[in-house]
Amino acid sequence: MGCNAPLLRQDAFGVLCKRRLVKDMVQFNTYTPFSLGFDETFSRLESLAGAGTSYPPYNVIAGSDGRTTLEVALAGFCRSDIEVTTERNVLGVSAKKAPEDKERNYAHKGISYRTFSRNWQMGDDVEVENVDFVDGLLSITLKKELPEKQKRKVWFGES
Repeated sequence: MGCNAPLLRQDAFGVLCKRRLVKDMVQFNTYTPFSLGFDETFSRLESLAGAGTSYPPYNVIAGSDGRTTLEVALAGFCRSDIEVTTERNVLGVSAKKAPEDKERNYAHKGISYRTFSRNWQMGDDVEVENVDFVDGLLSITLKKELPEKQKRKVWFGES
């Protein structure tokens, strides 16, 4: 790749990937005749390739026992401003901030209080275990549960 290659970035799950990797380098329609039931997976990968906002800042912390913690920095927001949702394997965090106080005259305004909506794609076997908001830090604990159909089973022999 030349100097015009896309920059590396870290995605929501801590994996280094190229910004346009999915669209530029992989043509999923090549694989679709040989993959059954992966349409949703390909759709998720395409949506991840297009996600490139950096607000609000966040950390992804890999834990033990299949747990991962997502920390989102939300300085200046209160619990009632924040909404955390899950739907169809998408974790959504959004916040609505009231208009700023017109009476204040800022010499410097470096803290952003803007309304936002941010989504993270979750795997099929990932569920939200806990959501907590303390001192401007939203912590969402995710747990990966291996579905029963994917667990090892023995029909003959020793277990």
